[in-house]
Amino acid sequence: MKDKRICVICGGAGSEREVSLRSGNAAYNVLIENGYKFTTLFDLTDSNIGELFDIAPDLCLVAVHGRFGEDGVLQGYMEMMMTPYTGSGVSASVVAFDKYLSKLCFEANKIPTAPHYLTDGVELWQTYPCVVKPSRDGSSVGITIAHDREELIKGIAEARRYDDKVLVEKFIAGKELTVAILDGEIFPPIWIKPKSGVYDYESKYTKGATEYLFDLELAEDEVKAVKDTALRAYRALGCEGVARVDLIYDGKTPYVLEVNTVPGMTETSLLPKACAEAGLSFIALLERMLNGALVRWTYKRK
Repeated sequence: MKDKRICVICGGAGSEREVSLRSGNAAYNVLIENGYKFTTLFDLTDSNIGELFDIAPDLCLVAVHGRFGEDGVLQGYMEMMMTPYTGSGVSASVVAFDKYLSKLCFEANKIPTAPHYLTDGVELWQTYPCVVKPSRDGSSVGITIAHDREELIKGIAEARRYDDKVLVEKFIAGKELTVAILDGEIFPPIWIKPKSGVYDYESKYTKGATEYLFDLELAEDEVKAVKDTALRAYRALGCEGVARVDLIYDGKTPYVLEVNTVPGMTETSLLPKACAEAGLSFIALLERMLNGALVRWTYKRK
């Protein structure tokens, strides 16, 4: 593997660009430090994707979060280049990135998810509180909690700043949990505990604003239910490689919120944290992702 030309792709032109740059740089630095001397770092923009042909990588590590990198576009480009890449394929990426499409998939597979509807700006939710979010974006951008009709209207307007497809769903009080999965292997769940009570963009990226706990304060059978539900969601969407499943547990049912097919890759991100808790180092995680990508690519083309 160390003699291969590995390209770490990060950046992008979406709302998660800065987070993606941090992920890409973290992965690139660790690979270089561990002897992957032919690794390059590629800052993807909305106009330079053609330069990947000039780099001609043997394998790509996708670290572009959000639009263009997590929504199937970059994956489609890799397919056209006939280049192996980490993570889920085109169709799984498209569906997972669109929260509304994901929910339709969860419902079809009897996977618990919050009641919801796709607003057209006229029909309004009748039960409060409710959560308003862009259907196609990440990093908790554009998300608000509405407690009445006025807040709902404002929330829809805020969400539309990021996507013209707006999802409204029932607010479920409970513990927000996340489960990392790599090639079907489930890693220790993390309890996300924001001090503000809402895990928004500020809580996610402000140092000390959120606690991340491996002690879920749940019984063994409850933890098993959370893990099983996360794996069912991963499989229902057709995910491959690494993904992170976000859930809300209300004390009875683990409800799936979304599945992130390109989770954060800095050494302090949730995915590496979960892997480290299970004894898998950051470089070992990257190596498993890269090896898995090669195996899947070889298998698909047999």
